[in-house]
Amino acid sequence: MVDLRPWVLDSHISRIASEIQELELGRGRLAETFRRVKEKDIFDMVDRGGFLDVFERRLSYPVIPAKLDGLKVAAVDGGMISRTFHGVDLMLIRAVAAIFTYESEGRVQVEYFPKEYPPPAIVSNLEPLSRSDFEVSSSLERLMAEIKVAIDCQERHPVDILILDGAILPLASDRPSSTSLFKKYEGVVKLFEKLYKVSSDNGILLAGVVKDSRSTRFVQILSRLAPLLINKIEELKNLLTFDYRRVIQRSRDTEFLYRFLDVGERTTVLKYVENYEKYPPLKDLREEWAERLNIFYLKPVELDTPLRIEYLSEAPNTLGSKIVQRISSLIYSLSRHHAEFGLPSVQVEAHYQAKLLETDLDFIYDQIIEKTGMSVSLMKIKKAYGL
Repeated sequence: MVDLRPWVLDSHISRIASEIQELELGRGRLAETFRRVKEKDIFDMVDRGGFLDVFERRLSYPVIPAKLDGLKVAAVDGGMISRTFHGVDLMLIRAVAAIFTYESEGRVQVEYFPKEYPPPAIVSNLEPLSRSDFEVSSSLERLMAEIKVAIDCQERHPVDILILDGAILPLASDRPSSTSLFKKYEGVVKLFEKLYKVSSDNGILLAGVVKDSRSTRFVQILSRLAPLLINKIEELKNLLTFDYRRVIQRSRDTEFLYRFLDVGERTTVLKYVENYEKYPPLKDLREEWAERLNIFYLKPVELDTPLRIEYLSEAPNTLGSKIVQRISSLIYSLSRHHAEFGLPSVQVEAHYQAKLLETDLDFIYDQIIEKTGMSVSLMKIKKAYGL
């Protein structure tokens, strides 16, 4: 329990503030040091055998914004509201694709799939799932809805690029430990593979755009790279003036890249993970797909953190330079409209279309009560001590 006496609380806050300031200073020095070697082919200075998960020579590259006239882009997002009762779990799920067709003189024609503000699907669960299993089940249901819409949208509305809100495959947290949910998870994996195939067969660019990523994928590359180059490149010797290893260990990609990247720059392209066989969601995919998933980061605006871009390459273990250039250019153009918020405009529209409110589930709950009458199964779970 926190001691709330003013003098004790002030001491705790001062200590935390001091730690944050010290770490921020270190992160700034780290980024400024690596900014000095932006234009060097630094991966040519190390044994490439130790960096097979890095596809390019430099840490960053400039991005030229794409002209959007004549293009059709789509983004898919899903909204979900869930609630547990004593004997039943209820979920409302809505997935929508927003489709922007860019015409001349800046005009944009907007369509939606399956339609504007479609009614949400009602999903119930009567099995005695634990709270953690229910959360996994809910996430899998939302993913199924989103990927089905993404597949159907492509087949009915040919687009140049389809953007998923978030990752381009299930997250590690979506992989259930419970055998009762594993079949549902396998179904989601197969849906993703179908999406990859449909996109690949139709020549549609497929990307996942992650806002506020908590990944450390890029800074892990720095931790492997710095010791090998610190005595080879004069500009990197500044790393010896502070504990750069500790700073890297306590940093996330977006924190570092916010300082490192300029607006209109992207990072080098990396494989999704260093070794896909050690990352269960990738391992669950067929190898032909697992080895085609790559990532990079892009900074589209000045006052927001960079976006993590995940994409499907044209062949296993390849950069797909034309695809990277096209995806980065398109997402840059779609995301640079507000200095403090960098996210593709079509993705923002899909989010608002998919969003659900707690009152939506209240309405469904009241309708069920009206038809069944109150029962123990439908009693609300009260928090202890009224908290």
